[in-house]
Amino acid sequence: MNTKSVALEQLEPKLQSDNLDEAMVNALKLDVDNRAYSTINWHISPPTALQGEEAKRLLLGFIIGVLNKSGKALGCKVGANTEDETTDAIATESGFKLKVCSSNKENTLHPKTLEGAGEITNAHGHKPLLMMIHLQKRFHDEWEDAGKPLVNICDEHGKSIIYKDFSSLEGVIELMGFNYSEVRSDATKLKLATEIFDWECTDSDIEDCFF
Repeated sequence: MNTKSVALEQLEPKLQSDNLDEAMVNALKLDVDNRAYSTINWHISPPTALQGEEAKRLLLGFIIGVLNKSGKALGCKVGANTEDETTDAIATESGFKLKVCSSNKENTLHPKTLEGAGEITNAHGHKPLLMMIHLQKRFHDEWEDAGKPLVNICDEHGKSIIYKDFSSLEGVIELMGFNYSEVRSDATKLKLATEIFDWECTDSDIEDCFF
């Protein structure tokens, strides 16, 4: 091989087919392992119309009731926790916790001001997101004339996440790297999605006319 051929080989290296396949597999694995998922931020704040002491007391009961109900439906731990002066803690198996306490820490709700905020990561799983969306929807259904939502949910870039139907969450599911089937299955438990009927599982003795 002459000097010119060596120079061209260095400028335009050729991958053998076996090496190319291995390189593709490694590249795909690296992309999956190092993928940086987004985070979801939530913020609870009572609307102006519900700022009175009695209104806040009723609203706190509503919030706790809805979160407890959705948590139980999704198999999460709910109930009182007096060890660190918190009440009505909600915890998922993934480690996400939402507490009602006056510490103003992340993922807490102040019992007097009803102000709270936090974030949901990929590691937390999809259940905290569904619980927040369920609370968002229930408040809208109960207090449609409040003029302001109780729960604001957005991605890490500040883009609002507003539930209309389950299809409106598909982009968020992909962005967070959640399993679509698992999210939809749990969403049906909160009536955020309609159950998909599996026709292949049906069995009937009645003959049809299709052939």
